[in-house]
This record gives sequence, structure tokens and C-alpha cells, in this order.
Amino acid sequence: MLFVIDHLDSGGAPVVARDLIVGMVDAGVEVTLVILSDRQRHVLPCSVEVVKLPYVAKGVLARQCRYRRHAQLLDRWLVQHGRRFDLVYAHLHHAHQVVSRSRLAASAWYCLHADPVTGFLGNKRGLGRWMKRRKVRALYQGRRIVTVSHGMLERLKTHFSIEPERGVGIHNPLDIERIRKLASDEVIDVPDNFLLYVGRMDLRQKRFDRLLDAYHQSGVALPLLLVGGGDGAQKVSAMIRERKLEDRVQLLGPRDNPYAYMARARALLLSSDYEGFALVLAEALVCRTPVVSVDCPSGPSEILSHGLSDWLVPMQDRGAFADTIVRVVEHPPVIADDQCDRFRLEHVVERYLALDDD
Repeated sequence: MLFVIDHLDSGGAPVVARDLIVGMVDAGVEVTLVILSDRQRHVLPCSVEVVKLPYVAKGVLARQCRYRRHAQLLDRWLVQHGRRFDLVYAHLHHAHQVVSRSRLAASAWYCLHADPVTGFLGNKRGLGRWMKRRKVRALYQGRRIVTVSHGMLERLKTHFSIEPERGVGIHNPLDIERIRKLASDEVIDVPDNFLLYVGRMDLRQKRFDRLLDAYHQSGVALPLLLVGGGDGAQKVSAMIRERKLEDRVQLLGPRDNPYAYMARARALLLSSDYEGFALVLAEALVCRTPVVSVDCPSGPSEILSHGLSDWLVPMQDRGAFADTIVRVVEHPPVIADDQCDRFRLEHVVERYLALDDD
């Protein structure tokens, strides 16, 4: 199997790719990973062949031609490598652009991790929106596409008039035993009872205004802790001060092991405008922690099924969000041990490997 990805640094997609690679190696698959940069944060099994093919565009012309020239670099490596791959998975947008211009274009599976409508069109209007839709359609029309939720695939097809050669929704994998082991680690910088947010400090997507307003309106006495890094941290701090919540809301910054915080929280809250899969919800459930989430496109409703749909709230109803926060504190649901078994790494790996048989 061949994986091609922009980088293996921070972010949800590199984590998913890492876990898939680990799961495939455990299943006896020979895996090669091509990273289209020098950025590698995650450690992989020693049997994985890792190839780094960075391309640095110098000058205006080079930047305009960066995808084609990067594809030429990838093609040269493929010729030198001289081997055939049974399956090719391309992750993240730069990799999609490069692979679509390479000799892998027709055989690759293009794996999308974020909601395409908001991600591609969220800040576009008029002619710019029309042009972006044309570009996205040109990239994915007639391709083999994997999305991390079923709703996401439908949004891609509907909003961009795309008909893939083959399209499938495969939920993100969870290494449940690993998460629960890490969740047992000691944490010394939190109170006994608290609510929790885990994720990037991304104001556009994560909607901290919605989170803070609903939390404030709920009136719950439990503090709200925010775990995560990003460029928006200072603006989030300002939003906290504007609402006079400095004594109740605390930014902890990034943590290498967020699962230990999830396991100790009374509930995890998600307020995003959009998600690809909302992996953090499933991870919290693995830690047996209740969650409250807005019903945003496109993953939360597929995760909060099997008896947990009561903890989904309409995106624009902050009153309902606040009321549900109160309810989860006063009457928390019991999260079954097998709640997320359908997301187990080995099951998801089987679905990816089965793409070779379709």
C-alpha cells in the first residue's frame, strides 16, 4: 500500500493516516509512505518505508506551477522505485493536487477529512465562489473518493455537482486500547470536576463565541477548561474577558495526552460550525465521558447515534446548547464500553483494504 500525504505533523488527518498505517502493518500489509514535505512528527513502525519528497517553490512562476512540478518529482520517484502498489491513498489537499497530476491520478483514492462546503466555500462570494466550485469539481470529478462521514460525501456531491467514479464514507479509526491506556495517566493541573473543550484554537471553525455564550448562559458552577493550541489563543482569551469569565474558563494550551483530561471531565463540549468526522467526540466516548455537541455538518450525528442523539443540539440554538449542558451535568448518561466499537482500528482498516476488491 502507498500513502501520500502533505505532512505528518499536527492535525487530525496526519493522526488518522498514522493510525491507519499502524493498523495495516499489524494486519501484515507492506506500507510505503510518501511525505510531500520534511514535516514528520509522528513515529511509525520500523517496517514502514518513509520517503520525503519536499518541493520548495522559489519565485512567482514556481509557485504557480508548484502542483505540476511536485507531481513530476513524485513521478520520478515512482519510476525509480519501480514497484506496483495495490492501493494508493492520498491524504490532504496538497497531496490531492499533486497526485491528480501524477501517474497515480486514476488509481488513487482521494481521502477527504474536512467538510468540503465550508472548507472550500466558507469565505467565498460571487465570482470567487463560482470559480472555487469549478476548481473543486475539476479536482474530484470522476475520482475515487473516501470521506470520513457519509454526510460529507453527500455534501461534496450535492454542492459541487461531483459524481465520483467510486465514493465511500469510512469513519475515522480509533485505537481504543491505546486511548484508554493513555487516559489512565495522572493529571495534576485540573480541578476535581470540570467541563472540557479539546481542539485547535480556530475561531472560524470551532466557534468559541457559541461555546462561551452557551456555557455562560447555562450558569453551571463547573469550570470550563480549554485544551489545544493555535494562533487564535489570544483572541479566545479576549473573548473570555469580554464575557467576564476569567474565573470560570481556563486555557490550558496544548497537551500531548488529551485523553487523560477527557477521562476526568464531567463532559466534553463541541461547538463547531463544521467537522469532517469530529474525532474528539468519539475519543471522549471511548474514555466513557459524556459529550454535548452542536449538530453541525457532517460527523457528530453519525457518532452520537446508538442512544446518544439527545446530546445533539441545533447549531443556532444557544439556549438549547445551554440547557443541554445543564442536563449533562445533572443527569449524565452512562457511556457503554462498546459504544465506539464500530470505530475500532481493525474494523476501519478492513474497510480500507476492501477497497481493492470493489
